[in-house]
Order: sequence, then structure tokens, then C-alpha cells
Amino acid sequence: MFLAWATKERLERAEKLSFKDAGSPALHKMDAMLNEALGLGHICPLMNIVPGVNEPYLHCLHGLTHGNPISVRMVGMGLSNVFDTANLLSRAEVDLNIFRTLLYRRAAGEELKEIWKLLSAIHDNPDDLRTNVTIAAHQLKRRAELSNHAVT
Repeated sequence: MFLAWATKERLERAEKLSFKDAGSPALHKMDAMLNEALGLGHICPLMNIVPGVNEPYLHCLHGLTHGNPISVRMVGMGLSNVFDTANLLSRAEVDLNIFRTLLYRRAAGEELKEIWKLLSAIHDNPDDLRTNVTIAAHQLKRRAELSNHAVT
């Protein structure tokens, strides 16, 4: 999803991973940009401090993926109290559908501003997002078919 703002410089920086940053030195900034585009304000809940662990949520998650010392502290404190797996999976599906909508509509030539306007209205409704993904995929497929017919 963050590729909507990708520049050569940002992509080069993303190649320099660290244990503190989860996959991109600017992930928390990109999350804030995404939330702002959805009309939620320039906020990044990923950097909220996890009670009892006293570390940002994003750093805790990244620590778990690499076996950092923070992951040992989290297990000792009750991992189930830190991560709500069911809601994380639901949120992952929502984020995937936001990504699909963004990808399909950009591939069909829509302007980012118009896509964000649409997404800001439905980003918190999983059913509307799923429906929009289907519509966007159908429109992209139809555009490809029309393009192929025009060439032949």
C-alpha cells in the first residue's frame, strides 16, 4: 500500500533494515500518511506504547519476528495480553482489501486523490471494501479486455 508514495530514494532506504524498524525505516511515517489519506489524521497507532512492556507496538511486533530480547519479556508478561490475534487477522484482511482497491484502481488509471476519497468513506467497513475490490478487479479486467480488442 505504501508504494503509492514510493520514490527511488524511499525504496533505497527500505533496503537498509534494522531490528528497530520493521521492514522500512519510515514505516511509522508511511502508516501516518495512510491514516491521513483515509481522513483519520496524521496518526500512527503502530507507535502506541504497549502497557506492561513499555515499548511501541511496532517494535514489539518486529522483536517477535526476529527473536529480539523484547520478545522474551513479552512472553513472560503474557503474549495473549499484547496481541489480539483475531482482530489482527481481521485488520489484515481490511488492509489487504485497501491495498487491492488502491492497486487495481491505479492500474486502471484512476488518480490517487479520487481513490483515497473513495477509501476514506469505506475504510472501516469490511463488507464495502470486499465489494469494492470485486468491482475494481472487474473494471480492471474489462479495461484490459477492451485494450486487447483495440490492439488486434
